[in-house]
Amino acid sequence: MLAVSIQSPHLVAGQVTNVVSPIHLQATAEDKEMITGYVVYVDGQNVYRNFSPSADAWIALPLGQHSLYVKAWDAQSNFTTATYKINVTGFAPPNPPAHAHRMLNIDNSAFTADNNPDVGGDCNNGSIGGFASNSDPNTRNTPASDGSGQHFVLNSRCTYDDSLFYRKFPHDTKYATAANYLWDFWFYIPTTTKSNTIQALEFDLFHAVQMEDGVHEFMFGTQCNYIKDRLQLWLPSNGNLSWVDSSVAPCRFSPGTWHHVTYFLQRVTSVGYQEIPKSFSPSSDNNTSTRFVTVTIDGKTSYLGGVAWSTKPNWSPTIGIQHQLDSSTPDATLEEYVDAESLIWW
Repeated sequence: MLAVSIQSPHLVAGQVTNVVSPIHLQATAEDKEMITGYVVYVDGQNVYRNFSPSADAWIALPLGQHSLYVKAWDAQSNFTTATYKINVTGFAPPNPPAHAHRMLNIDNSAFTADNNPDVGGDCNNGSIGGFASNSDPNTRNTPASDGSGQHFVLNSRCTYDDSLFYRKFPHDTKYATAANYLWDFWFYIPTTTKSNTIQALEFDLFHAVQMEDGVHEFMFGTQCNYIKDRLQLWLPSNGNLSWVDSSVAPCRFSPGTWHHVTYFLQRVTSVGYQEIPKSFSPSSDNNTSTRFVTVTIDGKTSYLGGVAWSTKPNWSPTIGIQHQLDSSTPDATLEEYVDAESLIWW
């Protein structure tokens, strides 16, 4: 007889269990037939599906009480666990599994300064400066302490001067299996960069994936809008993708100190749940949308929760990260130092 057991989190029928989101849910089933997959339901809605003998999912939920149950299938039948009550009391980024792919010290390799007009803004005048500094900041005491990093500079020549700085990685088939992303970095704004000269600081993760109908670009776009003093996400608005206010405010980063940022992001299906195929391929991968899960800024983790569709640019498969500096006034210098940047995916 098919039986399902939830190993994580530890849930007790008839009791409310306090949990931290995203929830690391692990479940297994026993039966004489081969187990073919699982579905996790929260508040009666499908939030995760796979086609494997066990379930290992990161379930993103907002604060408050929810109901949860898991259903497993074999070749002949299915079995549903009891319905459990959970209470989300807070948020924390996940601990990636041992099998996750890791790109560490991204900041130690060359970035590209993109001053093309399609970056946005009324003009584009960015450059990459030297990282070593003995004053502001003292880069001998950076978070990574390896003496290497990035120094992005924008010398604005117009009111809205925007420049993009990116690192793009050569295509590798292992990128196609990414459905969960943990992006982590430290950055520093010198005291010579005045907050009233910044229109926005932008941080983006992008992933172009070969799918059955072509290459899809997943743009996890975020920015601190200094004018509104609020974090914004690249989300649907009035039928288009644009900057949409999140609940994270204020967001103006104090100059003269290192700030630590961690994003947890996911690829999900068009209706919002994550589906992990038995093996990833263009025909089996149905995760065509982005989900912004959490952001951790200087130790405080906030829930984001927005979902956006992917687009279909004329790109080849790739993955990369980018930082952008946007000015709010001409004749100003904006600077950003970046260190200890990593991307982990599974």
